[in-house]
Amino acid sequence: MTFPKDFLFGTANADHQVEAHDPDREDIWDLWERHQGLTPRGRGTDFEHRYEEDIAAAAAIGCKLFRYSVAWARVEPECDQFSAEALAHYRNIAECVHRHGMQVMLTLHHFVWPVWLERDHGGMIGKEFPDLFARYADRVAKAFGEKVDWWITFNEPSQLTFGYIKPWWQNRYYMPPGLPRGAPVDAEAKAVGKLVPNLFRAHARARRAIQLAHPRAKVGVNPLVTGFPIWLQMIMDWGACHRGLAEALFKFTTKGALVSEMGDVDLVIAGVTKGDQTRYETSDPYLRTGKAILVLGTESGHDISSLEGKKIGVIAVGNQPQGWKRDLPPSCRKILFRNYDEARNSLSAGTVSAIYGDAFYLLPMELENRETFRFLVSGVSDEHYVAVAPHGHSLLLEKVNRAIVGFRSDLAEYRDDSLLTELSGVVAPSSRPVSLHEVFTGGGSLPDSLSGRRGLGRMRRMGKIRIGIRTDAPGVSINCANQGLEVMLAKRIAAEIFGDESKLKIVPLQPAERLKVLESKSSWLNWAWRFWGTTSLIANSNWWYLGMSGKLPEELCPEEAIGAQDFVGLDYYWGLPTWRLHNFRLLEDAAHGRFLKAPVWAKGLYHALRRFHRWFPDQELLIVENGCTPSASGISRGEYMRAHLAQVKKAIARGIPVRSYNWWSITSNREWGHPFDPNTDFGLYYIDMEKDQTLTRIPTGEVALLKSIIARAR
Repeated sequence: MTFPKDFLFGTANADHQVEAHDPDREDIWDLWERHQGLTPRGRGTDFEHRYEEDIAAAAAIGCKLFRYSVAWARVEPECDQFSAEALAHYRNIAECVHRHGMQVMLTLHHFVWPVWLERDHGGMIGKEFPDLFARYADRVAKAFGEKVDWWITFNEPSQLTFGYIKPWWQNRYYMPPGLPRGAPVDAEAKAVGKLVPNLFRAHARARRAIQLAHPRAKVGVNPLVTGFPIWLQMIMDWGACHRGLAEALFKFTTKGALVSEMGDVDLVIAGVTKGDQTRYETSDPYLRTGKAILVLGTESGHDISSLEGKKIGVIAVGNQPQGWKRDLPPSCRKILFRNYDEARNSLSAGTVSAIYGDAFYLLPMELENRETFRFLVSGVSDEHYVAVAPHGHSLLLEKVNRAIVGFRSDLAEYRDDSLLTELSGVVAPSSRPVSLHEVFTGGGSLPDSLSGRRGLGRMRRMGKIRIGIRTDAPGVSINCANQGLEVMLAKRIAAEIFGDESKLKIVPLQPAERLKVLESKSSWLNWAWRFWGTTSLIANSNWWYLGMSGKLPEELCPEEAIGAQDFVGLDYYWGLPTWRLHNFRLLEDAAHGRFLKAPVWAKGLYHALRRFHRWFPDQELLIVENGCTPSASGISRGEYMRAHLAQVKKAIARGIPVRSYNWWSITSNREWGHPFDPNTDFGLYYIDMEKDQTLTRIPTGEVALLKSIIARAR
């Protein structure tokens, strides 16, 4: 590949994803993760102490651009109280980048902001926000001097809308801050109507402040762009330019399900882990457990190495086949089973030497002849079980979450550490708040009048709830004499809905069929319905650059913001050509942190570059983020990198002034409350975020690949 001599290859990270949690200077996501029961950032990658190591690694690859972000909550921990120490720290990072021969790209707002801003000033939709943000930008600009080559005010402003939209198919806001519980769709539309112009104003005023301090500063934004066919993108962009039509369509499509999604059961409690890739809605976790290895009590081995070359039983469901590859010796032979009962019978017969799977199902306390078996190892991973319902049943899940709170007392007899990783933190002491408004002020429960009432009303008319439970779960399995935790939870749910735990029909499910029973033939209508509502008009229209080019109504993009940019930045990850639009649901999976099946379409990047060059012919284009997990849709990370760089080269060859390409990201990091696993790992350097206390950076194969691409491009 050949690129212009001044082309900038780079890489990046973001403060909340790589810096350690500071309880005295929390940002809004720290609060959100804690109250939503999400995975906290913890130590991150310890970037604040090891930044030179990561910067040197980027430089060794051949990068000439390094992007990082300033944590507003650390720079301004209280309103108008700026930390000279924090500003000096972030300036030191910039100086380090320059020492290693790279340019600095600095982000001011990477999805996080101070708690005081949300609590006391209305957050990003408050009237004061544009000026407060501009004041913050001014302080950073003056502290950094001429150390910043490229400024980013807002990372992916299009995604920030999801902090104010919770349509019928979601039981929680995707990101903070959320609106008060029970907020109608009109209130959501009004909030987005405040957010969008506030972001434009804040950006324009921050740019003005930066350039007053440094007149030659280059300031821009990096909206997230999804690749869609040109004809479809034109329709979405046209709709965004007609606010009345767009708002009416948004309200119409997000008020409720076009059809009620009804499967063979109403709810599934069947060992679905929180990280499983599903097309359904999930409850709060009801159980915390992890992978383990079960052997006969007579087995002489005492660690995983004793399994070298042996046959290991694995249940062909959920994340077990992937975990088996990670946790067991490569010389083991995998034998698949339909359920745990069959696997244990095979272990007893000597057909396999061990079984790998979830500790809770491997050796339940209710199992007859339990003493025949023992754990070779347990606590291999840390996972949460959730209940699963079809989309559009938010009130049902509200009832389930209440039942889970009461279910805590049922866990008291399950104190065997070999069975569960730990019980603390499994269930919240009260229902999870749906918004930070509830965190600050408290809040009530979801009223029956809101979305999801169809499914609950049908259950009440039927006089029972149908709950699917696995055939190998205690209480359903013929090898377990007594009822287990899942049956106990099912009874609590029935009691929560009907006031009578007997109003319950348990439907035994084979593990591999546990989610299929939730499907309905009409569910595709709701996916189309959703596509034309929030996802197309709010997230995937190019509303930011439509505003910058003066094509949006002034009430969305004020005049002061039109043309207020010095380059065109964009993030691009996934896309769908016309013939694959039926896989749109995979984009929603990606939006919820499930990237292994995200749809890859490199040509969509070329279309985006060509479109924005047409809109802004005199400005350079910077690809601020592009990246992939170890694989996506069966395409390896290396293939993904080659394919997208080929599209960049094609754009340059056709006269499009693409100036830079940033790979996201330099290391593994915390992906916004999601558990760390291959689903969320975009790093060129792998870090075992859960098990490695040293946070050692291990180069992936893509380090050598990118290094060779850059070397050939010079």
